[in-house]
Amino acid sequence: MPTTLEKRGGKVKLPPKEQAVVDEFTGVIRKHRDQDSITLARLMNFAFDLSIGARESRRNKLALAVVRGLEARQHLAEAEGGSLSSEEVARLLQISKTAVLKRLETGRLLAWREERLHAARFPRWQFDEHGRVLAGLEEVLEILNRDERLDAWGKILFFLQTKASLGEKRPLDLLREGNLKDVCLAAQAYVE
Repeated sequence: MPTTLEKRGGKVKLPPKEQAVVDEFTGVIRKHRDQDSITLARLMNFAFDLSIGARESRRNKLALAVVRGLEARQHLAEAEGGSLSSEEVARLLQISKTAVLKRLETGRLLAWREERLHAARFPRWQFDEHGRVLAGLEEVLEILNRDERLDAWGKILFFLQTKASLGEKRPLDLLREGNLKDVCLAAQAYVE
């Protein structure tokens, strides 16, 4: 196994003992590559808990926080019916896949990119029961897209998290009820 790691344009050389640990972890991950990265991270969290337990150092706590973040993403990805591929969205909206990806690129649809395939996954909840984009979604996305620091997960969290300012309702629930004004106000506060 190599003793250097390619990482965002640079190489990181690991000491032999650390490289041995990376090699061991890499072997386990490759053995279970049929699992998605979120599931592997969740399982790693369990393994950390079993092996490290209460002796959590600052570094271990950070690693566990990263794993919890990945678990939170998985919950968001599965919420409200899961997600659709760009091909499925194209069929649903009766437009081409290219048109779907163009809407994503221009911020008129919401999706995250899968890590392994870099394919777009579109939350199912942004479409109504008639196969149309949820009324008001594009207007809210226009506001959320003003904050360049806000990634797809931050936008998804906005829609799915209850807010005190909305009477402990989620922006998604209010959009479904046709209350675009309050959702836009909440979106404006979210990006400020």
